[in-house]
Amino acid sequence: MKSFASGRKARSAPLYSARGPRLPDRIVALFEACCHTDRRACLFLVGLCLVALLPGLFSIPPVDRDGARYALISRHMAETGALTETRLGWEPKRTQALGLHWMQAGMVKAAEVVGVPDAPTRVWLYRLPSLAGAIAAVLLTFWAALAFTHRRGALLAGSLLASSVALGVAGRLAVPEVFLIAAVAAMLGAMGRLYLAERQRGAAGAWHQSAYESRVALVFWTALAFGLFTKGLMTPLYVVLPLVALVAVDRSALFLRRARSYAGLALLLLVVIGWVVLRRYGPAETQPELLARTLLGPVAREYQGFTGLPGVYLLLFFALFWPAAPLAPLAIPILWKARRIGTVRFLLAWVVPVWVLFEILPTKVPAYVAPTLPAIAILIALAVERGALAIGNTRLTRVLWLWPLIGAVIAVGALLGMAVFDRTTSVLAWPLLLMGFFALVIAAASVRDYGVEKAALVAIAGMLVSGLGVMQLVLPNIESFWMAPRVVAATARESCGADAGPIEVAIAGYNEPSFALLLPNAPRFLDGAAAADFLKAGGTCRVAFVEKRQEPRFARRAEAIGLRIQRGADLRGFDYNGLREVRLAPYRPG
Repeated sequence: MKSFASGRKARSAPLYSARGPRLPDRIVALFEACCHTDRRACLFLVGLCLVALLPGLFSIPPVDRDGARYALISRHMAETGALTETRLGWEPKRTQALGLHWMQAGMVKAAEVVGVPDAPTRVWLYRLPSLAGAIAAVLLTFWAALAFTHRRGALLAGSLLASSVALGVAGRLAVPEVFLIAAVAAMLGAMGRLYLAERQRGAAGAWHQSAYESRVALVFWTALAFGLFTKGLMTPLYVVLPLVALVAVDRSALFLRRARSYAGLALLLLVVIGWVVLRRYGPAETQPELLARTLLGPVAREYQGFTGLPGVYLLLFFALFWPAAPLAPLAIPILWKARRIGTVRFLLAWVVPVWVLFEILPTKVPAYVAPTLPAIAILIALAVERGALAIGNTRLTRVLWLWPLIGAVIAVGALLGMAVFDRTTSVLAWPLLLMGFFALVIAAASVRDYGVEKAALVAIAGMLVSGLGVMQLVLPNIESFWMAPRVVAATARESCGADAGPIEVAIAGYNEPSFALLLPNAPRFLDGAAAADFLKAGGTCRVAFVEKRQEPRFARRAEAIGLRIQRGADLRGFDYNGLREVRLAPYRPG
């Protein structure tokens, strides 16, 4: 690869103070020690993923909507054995990929075998496959980066992705986006190797696919099959767009011949045919399964995105790729100058066409651009490795002060949210948030002395410390956000007598899937009038939680049918999907 033009070198800072090595130098020393072998690098990245993702994984309740929906479908699969049924309630279509659901259902079954109590309602079991997928995405980003940069740069790229907000959210929510990121990193990491091999050898003379290229091609097709299995038909989009862009720019498609793999194509066809057969000819629902699903009622639909103008994803990028996002403006000038170099051209083709397409489309879903983050991480690492970041430009380096600025906003916002919604605070979180903030200040203030790489590593460390405080100590303890565990606790306090069966639950006006996931028996999602009929028809071992907007309909219907009711203590909270206050009142027959 041609070398980049050298940027201004960072001034050397002493590695040791009078009291020994400073904390930033210890961080860099650990990083450098892990750069010597691939094994050390992979162990470092796995450890970094665990430090970044484990806080909150076990303590944050199910998050509505998508995470809870995926987990609820998988719970139904585990309990009924209907491994092709991905509908909830009254939904008419079955279009989701099956891979994640099968992993989650298998995890629940395995937990039941080893004796985990109430395994179907343990949300962390449904998150473990996503944790594994996030680790795989980081390791595959490291592998992909080795095609474009040296091991040190590849390790930095993996570290930037491992610490990103996008991976942290997806890895905790029990959603399949992490598998899409992993699949795209594997596919385009393999295709990048084949593309660069074609550019180096040229098209002259006879061509023969080497054994190495055959193995790389098999990786490409296997990753595509895995992406279809776990995420569905969106997977090919992230490969087709970059390849079309490369063919258009290079005016040659000869590099595609190196992706030939009959075994890989056979695997892909097997997955596609298997999916079609299972969807069309899989076992039909039994009558009890159909009845149980329809009785559940209308479950809140998955997140559909929002409408926005072009440029929204550019703003979202600073949230999705935090804390590495401020490094991107420093890398853009040199990457633009080096756009004709094969490595940079391929990585830009990975990012730009996908980004442009989703910017043009009116509906914005932040997760849609997440598969481009590995390429952005590699581009930044490539520029850092070549010493080409624009740290000599004082105006550009000011953008790194976003580290402490946004870090302070996150910390204050978390503590303020706890104070506003629950009128409390977390004493243990304060020192962690302060330490994280000061680390970010050091990273931003010392970039010209430390260099970008060391400053970025210090910023990552600061965000990990802050993330521990927010994800483990603040967010799980804002009770107003988590209505489902409170409904479960209120239901458990209700007594039906020794001879009565399990209590039946209805919820009117707040049909979030987390309730159905955490309650031992599936609730019924109804409106206010139907909730009154539900209490009238079922004796005394029933409870209905009625949201305040449905209470007038509930009261009118109860009066019309002569229903005597007892009202319990209100449960007040905040609906973060609808951005509104929620009040659920429990009612039982009088």
